[in-house]
This record gives sequence, structure tokens and C-alpha cells, in this order.
Amino acid sequence: GEDRAAHRSALSASIAMLIQTLATACSLSRSPAVLMALSFADSPAWPSIQAQLDALPVFSVGNADGKPFQYQVNGQPMAVFYADIAAAKSELDAVKAQNPELACDLVTVGLGSAYALSLAGKASLVPGLAELTAAGMPAGMPAIGQELPFFGCMELSREAEGGGTVVPLFMSFADGEEAAIEARNAGDGEEENLQMAPFALPSIVEHLSGMPEGAPPPFGFVA
Repeated sequence: GEDRAAHRSALSASIAMLIQTLATACSLSRSPAVLMALSFADSPAWPSIQAQLDALPVFSVGNADGKPFQYQVNGQPMAVFYADIAAAKSELDAVKAQNPELACDLVTVGLGSAYALSLAGKASLVPGLAELTAAGMPAGMPAIGQELPFFGCMELSREAEGGGTVVPLFMSFADGEEAAIEARNAGDGEEENLQMAPFALPSIVEHLSGMPEGAPPPFGFVA
């Protein structure tokens, strides 16, 4: 009926807006941190870093073979990976509305693989809006084109099995806040001012790339 047609038209417009936003983001110059991460992606340390990041899931709309869809952006195919599964589901709804006969579903990809594709210009990695807001992004800015933030706090560090300490880095701000609240409630008062701080993924990659070979990982990633 008319309601369904209007809904489909609105979702089709959202796909067009997605592609336009991708094109705009791709036309902007990359930040120094991203350019630094791009150089480290070819370093001997990258396979280990990617393996750590691949333990964290990101989501994309994929075809019947489980391969992420490719959007034509500035004449080049580009996949879109979402850190927020709710945002990925919204895109899935839009794709299904625009192409009712198309067999598609959400596919899960490791963050390391998705990030490597984004550094190569073959994909866009889209952070969650809640995480970007918590990291200080002004209201009204699009999530596409922003650097993926993690959240951590030195006061939540724990002893590592191989010695030293490990700082947990949360992909979800809500999960990080929950861990901080638990630490405050279980503490002796010193944790009252415990606050989660954002860490951009390119800066994390840069730090890990500078670690001595064989050194225990300083971060524990939490999906």
C-alpha cells in the first residue's frame, strides 16, 4: 500500500544518503594518526595486532554467500562495517526495503580485518554514535568518517599472566561505564573519581606497533 511504498522510499533515500556520506568522507584528507596507522599496517607487528583486533566483531550487510555488500563510492567498490549492531540492522532493513528479492543478512567480521580494509581504502569502519558522543563528537556530525574510539581507565588495569599490567579497552562505552561503576562500588573510596577516557584506534595501533617483540600486550580488548 501507500504506507509501505513511502517506507521503502524513505529507506531507499537512506541508502543514497549513506553513499553520499561515504563519498564525502573519502574525499577528506586522512588524519595524521590514520596515516601513521596505515604505515604500521605493513609492519612485521601488524599480523599480531590484527589477530588481537579480530577477536572483536563488527557487522556488515552481506549477500547469500556471507560476503559484505560493496557500494560504489567515487567509482570504487567499498564495504561498510558497523561497530554498532543496531546501526548495521538499520542498514539491513534499508537494503531489504530497496531490494525485496535480494537475499541478504548481517555478517560478522573481525575488527582487525575490517580495519585493514579501511586503511586500504576498500571499506569504511563506522563507530557507534553513542561511543562517538561519549568521546566528545559534537552533535549532528555523521558517524561515517570518524575514528573508532575505545574506552579505558588505568585504575581498571589488572596483572598480566606474563608479568606487567593489562589495561582493558572497551569497544562499548556502556560496558566501560558499567565496569567503572562496579569498581567504584567495590572500592575503598579511592575509585570515586574513576572516569573512562577515549582512545582512538589509530593511536592504539601506533602504540602496539612500537612494543618490543615478544612483549606482553598492554591492552585487553573487550567487545
